[in-house]
Amino acid sequence: MELLKFDEMKKTWYQIARYQDKPMDVNFELEIHKKLLDIFQVGDYYYYIFNPATATFEYVSENVKNIMKVENTEDFSPQYVFENMHPNDQKRFLAHEQKVAEFFGQLTPEQVLKYKVSYDYRMKTVEGDYKWILMQTVTIQTDDTGAVIRVIGVQTDITHLKSNNQPSGLSFIGLEGEKSYYNVKVDDYISVQTSHETYNLTKREKDVLDLIVKGKTSTQIALILFISKHTVDNHRKNILRKTNCKQVSELIIKTISERLI
Repeated sequence: MELLKFDEMKKTWYQIARYQDKPMDVNFELEIHKKLLDIFQVGDYYYYIFNPATATFEYVSENVKNIMKVENTEDFSPQYVFENMHPNDQKRFLAHEQKVAEFFGQLTPEQVLKYKVSYDYRMKTVEGDYKWILMQTVTIQTDDTGAVIRVIGVQTDITHLKSNNQPSGLSFIGLEGEKSYYNVKVDDYISVQTSHETYNLTKREKDVLDLIVKGKTSTQIALILFISKHTVDNHRKNILRKTNCKQVSELIIKTISERLI
């Protein structure tokens, strides 16, 4: 069989390109990244930017409407995700998030940006059916202490791959040469306190907590409750201390799972 020469292949490529060679601009590079994301995803997906300090999605891509059947991207929030998660997956999700907090708490500030978190769970669409969602997140903003400020996440519909209907393990995938950890052992979700009364929250603290869960900022809470932002910030600190939470995202999860309000 005759072997094709590489020079012959180059001639074909030249014809495809019509013998044009142009520099690549920034917008074109962005389009390439989008196409790569489309090509290498294992299913239909949407993405978002998550702010752990406020436990809110600052941006959600339009495709969430097609996958989860929500009418507006504004309807899709961390609280919506948890409340529409399969009941059998909620505690596993909480346990995974506790493990994620523990893992990132041990990283240096430089390493925080070099790990991708991956695991899956089932979510109910507006139409009532459940889809397996693969969640992959990467920190895109941190500070010099290693605090996670913003995260970008991609959630992919992998229902067509789940023939055994079994969840995948939690993995921390190292980027830029960092060591990866697959199917990490995760302990059961630990809740130290389970009663609303045991936290000794005041009525005003409960009001603030309710608005935090709804995604309101300290400035917005101050306007709604007719108090100063400084007072709201103090309430937030006291709520975190009383509930034994290190960050607002953990507080949101505890509030929803333990029905604190």
